[in-house]
Amino acid sequence: MLPEIVSPANPRLKRAVKLRESRARRRERRFLIDGAREILRALLSGVVIEEVYRDSAASRAANESLEPLTARLEQERVAVWPVAPPLFRKIAFGDRNESLIALAAEPDRSWRRFEERLPERPLLAVLEGIEKPGNIGAVFRSADAAGVDGVLLAGCGDDFFHPNTIRASLGTVFSVPSVSADAERIHGWLTGREIGIISAICQESRPYTEYDYTGATAIVLGSEADGLTERWRGEPARGAVVPMLGVADSLNISNAAAVFFYEARRQRDSINRAVPGE
Repeated sequence: MLPEIVSPANPRLKRAVKLRESRARRRERRFLIDGAREILRALLSGVVIEEVYRDSAASRAANESLEPLTARLEQERVAVWPVAPPLFRKIAFGDRNESLIALAAEPDRSWRRFEERLPERPLLAVLEGIEKPGNIGAVFRSADAAGVDGVLLAGCGDDFFHPNTIRASLGTVFSVPSVSADAERIHGWLTGREIGIISAICQESRPYTEYDYTGATAIVLGSEADGLTERWRGEPARGAVVPMLGVADSLNISNAAAVFFYEARRQRDSINRAVPGE
């Protein structure tokens, strides 16, 4: 068993505290993952975990619930460092104590890797100008649930592994293929591959249910405040709207995304279940 970290001057502790800053994450290409569920999903998605910090005061029941992750960490030969509770709280994110925090290397999010993971007829999500990490994470959670094949982030910042993104996604940010680029490159990539573009816009749009999502399709969503830029409003993009029947004039982006994603999934599943000759 490794010795407990009990000093605030410990270099491992100081490095972990620093990685709570966006600048340090970008510079080191390292980030922290809070919680056993998120750490395990990262491991299963191929993310390299370099070491783990464990609250030394975690209860026996909590430790027993970590058995699947513990077995995986042992298999990967990842060092698990016990940390004294006051120091563990210094590196934990927010008020929730998840008892485990992992230090991970930034995975390969290149275009080449993204394209390698896509099927022939992908269902994609494009997020433009979404600034809140929690909103990005929530869309990943919806994308994972509905079987979306990939997420493209246009102008959503460069701190992709913000702890709020990881937490809101429940770790699905690691399993759903993704790539970041400017909107022009993403638009050109989609049109060059003849992927249909359906933009979530309110003006001069048809209801989202009137479109066919069974071919290669990209669903494009923007922020509630600013919406989408002009490049997503004309041909070859087609505008789609979710009808609002109450007093509210918009949905949270993750809710709107889920509506689109599940309509696409419904249509695709109907095609897959069709019986020849009927």
